[in-house]
Amino acid sequence: MILDLGAVHGQFIAPLIEVDEQLGPQEALDIAIAIFSLVLLALSLSAYRRTRLRRLLLVSCAFGLFAVEVLIRQLDDFVFNVGFQTAQIVVGVMEFVILLLFFLAIVVRD
Repeated sequence: MILDLGAVHGQFIAPLIEVDEQLGPQEALDIAIAIFSLVLLALSLSAYRRTRLRRLLLVSCAFGLFAVEVLIRQLDDFVFNVGFQTAQIVVGVMEFVILLLFFLAIVVRD
């Protein structure tokens, strides 16, 4: 039995390399944003559990929505493909809600 390295490369190694090539700067930045927002979500929830300040709960919701926004944007690009305008509307509404939550976290008195 002769092992054809070209066939092995074509079937197993090439798809892995293509995935790396498809990961552009925008996708890498979105992954970093999602991870950072999840870390901030965990930290703010931990602080909320210790202090029971409502403003920290609002901030936690905002960080969670930020991670969901990135997920929706990426799923729309790769899975759903619902259309540019629909995705822009959903992302725009989520950004407005995130800003509203941060504003409420600033003005709410505990």
